[in-house]
Amino acid sequence: MFNTPRAKLGAVNQKIGSGAVKSQQDTCRVIYDTVAGAGLSYGQFFNNFAGKNAFQTNLNSNKLDSMESMVINEIIFASAAGNQFSRATSLNIYIGDDCVVKDFNLQYAASTSWKEFPINDQNTSLIVSVPMLTSIVIPPQITFKATLELSGGATFGAAGIKMAMKGFGKIFKPNTSF
Repeated sequence: MFNTPRAKLGAVNQKIGSGAVKSQQDTCRVIYDTVAGAGLSYGQFFNNFAGKNAFQTNLNSNKLDSMESMVINEIIFASAAGNQFSRATSLNIYIGDDCVVKDFNLQYAASTSWKEFPINDQNTSLIVSVPMLTSIVIPPQITFKATLELSGGATFGAAGIKMAMKGFGKIFKPNTSF
């Protein structure tokens, strides 16, 4: 039905009444958050921003501004301890009150049938990328969060797990020059 992320995002924005297209600019967008904690096997991303620095998150709220929206085309996880992803059994993503990704088993993405990408020479860090076959839209002013559950005694650890969502977005563009 929608042949581009731009078309899907435009249709969703129009449907919810966010018709401020003239004051929005197309952009590539990456949002990220980190969950850390020794002993934690369950974490919520994009939920608590208190005490986090710019390397841990690039947001301060779990809503996009009134003139921003985003289509998620890829979900990326990064960790200092790669074995965590082979035990990540349940990823859920919530947009508003809807669970748009339910109980996704990240073990499939981190198994030997998919390629694991080390990010240093010691092969102790790992990035797992999950491309979305169906784009997920985050409309303006709608809350969003993600949860990840680890099994088999794995924990988020002191360094934590970083989750990034990237894709096409719209940001505020002033109509006048300053």
